[in-house]
Amino acid sequence: MAKSYGHELALAEDLKKYLNTLQERLNIVQMQYWNKSNDLSQAGMMEEVYSKFVQEYVSETTQKIKDVVSQINERDIPFIERYIAYLSSLPQ
Repeated sequence: MAKSYGHELALAEDLKKYLNTLQERLNIVQMQYWNKSNDLSQAGMMEEVYSKFVQEYVSETTQKIKDVVSQINERDIPFIERYIAYLSSLPQ
């Protein structure tokens, strides 16, 4: 439980920083997964298997990761920013 508005503000700012970092990490994971999957074809995986894997699995998985990043960016972070603004307007 927060001890003061200042403490609550610090917690909210820390959460915002974490969410920004999380977005960056998820974007990197998504790109690495896509790149690793593309490497399978060049490494000699049968084209039919590779195409099915990319079309039916990799595309969907990478889109879900992108959707999580969008959710964080469009909803989670704005909520925390509004909360930070609110806390900043209170006497510390």
